[in-house]
Amino acid sequence: MIATGAHPRRRTIGAVTTDPSSATATAEAVRTGVTGALETLDAAFDRVDDLNPSLRAFTTLLRADGRAAGAAVDARTREARARLPLAGVPLAIKSTVTLDNPVVAPLLAAGAVPVGVTAAPQLCTWGMTDSDAHGITRNPRDTALSAGGSSGGSAAAVASGMVPLAVGDDGMGSLRIPAAACGIVTIKPGPGVVPTRLSGDNWGGLAESGPLARTVGDVALALSVMAGRPELASIGPVPGGTRVGLSVASPIRLGRDLVRVHAPWVRAAREAVSLLRAEDLVVVDTSLPSPRDPVLYLARWTSAVARAAEEENLPLSAMERRTRHHALLGRTVFRRGGAGDGDTRWNRGVRALRADVERAMDSAGVDVWLTPALADVPPEATDWHRRSWGRSLWASMRFSPFTPLANVLGWPAVSVPCGSTTTQAGRPLPTSVQLVGRPGSEATLLALAAVIERATVSERTPGEAGAS
Repeated sequence: MIATGAHPRRRTIGAVTTDPSSATATAEAVRTGVTGALETLDAAFDRVDDLNPSLRAFTTLLRADGRAAGAAVDARTREARARLPLAGVPLAIKSTVTLDNPVVAPLLAAGAVPVGVTAAPQLCTWGMTDSDAHGITRNPRDTALSAGGSSGGSAAAVASGMVPLAVGDDGMGSLRIPAAACGIVTIKPGPGVVPTRLSGDNWGGLAESGPLARTVGDVALALSVMAGRPELASIGPVPGGTRVGLSVASPIRLGRDLVRVHAPWVRAAREAVSLLRAEDLVVVDTSLPSPRDPVLYLARWTSAVARAAEEENLPLSAMERRTRHHALLGRTVFRRGGAGDGDTRWNRGVRALRADVERAMDSAGVDVWLTPALADVPPEATDWHRRSWGRSLWASMRFSPFTPLANVLGWPAVSVPCGSTTTQAGRPLPTSVQLVGRPGSEATLLALAAVIERATVSERTPGEAGAS
């Protein structure tokens, strides 16, 4: 186990290592015998020992499991190793799943080596990762900021360079929020693509599992393994005729914008559009519909948490104050808010929202939506778990209003860095965009993300790539 007490407030620093090898490059080096899986694992543990005390990305290290898996990879013949897509790749695993979960097992069978279990907020409820149990998970780009949530530990582990690959899950943005907060890549696949097994019947059908990595290629490789679809690893050109709809309007509105989308994220979306147009792709400005029912997202969110608490047999007395309030809302006010509950107000709201989005896509002639991934810099890295429900709710909504739509629709979505801003402390922070498409569009979304990545990677500053 790792010591998990919260750190006192400190001066802002960066905690990003020199870029480690990608998952793809690591696997190739192990397959060809340039390096060994155990040697690669030991280097990862060294980085964890160095960085985790300040970042709190990992809650538990799996040294014995990792060494056993690494030794098994090294013991294979070169011909057998050549058949492992992820040979020797150090892997971080979110606390929501175990090594034998169908989300993780294919990665291990493909040669990935487990390093440790990563932090998440209680019941994966919040957009910031902190708790009494493990302390405050900090953003490697600027440790005064949160790494996001709920897969914040996984995102921090990858963004800091501790590991090249991590597993997380996404019920209302829990992959895309921390990926965008930390400047890395992720995909939330559509339902059924990855064999997800999470609490609360996969958060009432809202949650999917997916990979986090520093490159689109690594994400595609990991997704191909998790989904058992090798063809997803090969990112092809964007399918001919693909049209993209740009929407930068606030997605949470009630007569007016309740959440402001700040300029750096609007700029990131428009920069991504310029990059796509430079590749002769058609992008049109159009407005992404928001729910007709103003409390639809809240109903789905609270009832999903209530379901997860019931399945995990977590009593209200054991919950943080903010999470207890959230679960109570799900059990009472929005007790029929979860998916699979028949002809309810909330399910009717989902059907209406899906119809509105599809109608808008058909009217504009677009196949994919492009939005900012976030609306503002991540919240302060602090003890949000000691604060009220209202403060945690607003902190989560204020910077991450764009992500819930894909979960409620049941559509795949990608977050990929594009552009940059500067934190209050003067640290460079990548901005990101989100791509959302209809079911089955994972390959198209990855292809679009790869276009954006290729055009932006050469523009990243040395500070963004490897300040220590």
